[in-house]
Amino acid sequence: MISVGIIEDTENYSAAIASLLRLSDEVQLAGIWKDAEGALLEIPDILPDVVLTDIQLPGLNGIECIRKLKVDCPNIQFMILTVFEEDEKIFEALNAGATGYLLKSAAPETIFNSIREIHNGGSPMSPGIARKIITHFQPSAIKAGEQIFTTREKQVLDLMAEGKLVKEIAASLNVTVHAIKKHIKNIYLKMHVQNKVEAVMKWKFKQ
Repeated sequence: MISVGIIEDTENYSAAIASLLRLSDEVQLAGIWKDAEGALLEIPDILPDVVLTDIQLPGLNGIECIRKLKVDCPNIQFMILTVFEEDEKIFEALNAGATGYLLKSAAPETIFNSIREIHNGGSPMSPGIARKIITHFQPSAIKAGEQIFTTREKQVLDLMAEGKLVKEIAASLNVTVHAIKKHIKNIYLKMHVQNKVEAVMKWKFKQ
């Protein structure tokens, strides 16, 4: 039996998913939580195999919930189930520890098969989401971007990848905050990204 938890504040949707799970003898519903705060309190004691979570929740969002739960519950597989298709949300979720990302428009059969897949070591994703990720990590684009970075831009990227803030990067390189912001702007243009998360993910996986 695969035990599955659901973090979803839209009652009609969580009820529909719960009904889907109850139709199968392969899956056991471990619990439903309407917010991240409740899930954070109870999931570490229940330890379901798989947790489905929306991103937009009242209070703490689903991505931060995953990030916190992964510290004490590293073996739980988290799958995003949301309406958000923005690149920033996708990469933030994966960086936080999600190993699956489905849109709520996915068919019930797709959701159920994805639960089985993620439990068996896969990383199920809606086709459009998978395409976005592949596009971001095309080797040719990454290598081309790396070749045109200045030495300073590479230093800034390395520090960004360590999680340092703009002020901290400026202090580490003994330059002004304004100078670092200018470097970051140039980095985004060269990498064809719009935010820090995308830039860091591309830089980390440049090899």
